[in-house]
Amino acid sequence: MINKSIIDGNGNVVIQDSDNSTITINTNNPEEIRKFFIDFQSQLRNLPNDILELMESKNPNSVVIDNDANVYLSFNLMISDSGQGYALGVTITNLTKENRFFNTPFFKTSETIEHDLDTFIMTNAIYKIQFPKKLEYGEVVSESYEIKPGAKDIFEKVIAKNGDAFIQAITSTTLGEVFKSNKYSIKQLLLNMVK
Repeated sequence: MINKSIIDGNGNVVIQDSDNSTITINTNNPEEIRKFFIDFQSQLRNLPNDILELMESKNPNSVVIDNDANVYLSFNLMISDSGQGYALGVTITNLTKENRFFNTPFFKTSETIEHDLDTFIMTNAIYKIQFPKKLEYGEVVSESYEIKPGAKDIFEKVIAKNGDAFIQAITSTTLGEVFKSNKYSIKQLLLNMVK
């Protein structure tokens, strides 16, 4: 488990594990970045945005959004006989000619939620897609994650810190490729959550 991560003066990423061991990744060495993204797929959500973006920009396996895969984040209104609810929808489209296995998406806010945390996962999936999910060329998978009532308070705290804060969904492949969704305004998200 990643305990702490920083960019040192040489532009390397230094990651401290929960047992205080450290890993240094030379961001100028594509093999080290590729190995990290493959070996630590489940830990990507623990990296701050600046480190994730630096490693993405240097990763030879990383792909440009709208080129080899597309991740789209949306707000969904759910209506049933028992009332209405809200969900965040994530749609992933594989645009590569090869099959890809996509991992479970996680979410990152541009502003911290509490303490130094800016990342979270949503466990209340509606369709219960089994990830990693194999997608062929042009194939699409969509999952929606119910927004629980308490989440509104959390989003309001984020907006209080930064009125322009946004949320993104991030997913990776088993090959270490990382894909980010469009930015969705948290202010708009709150406006959509009508009482």
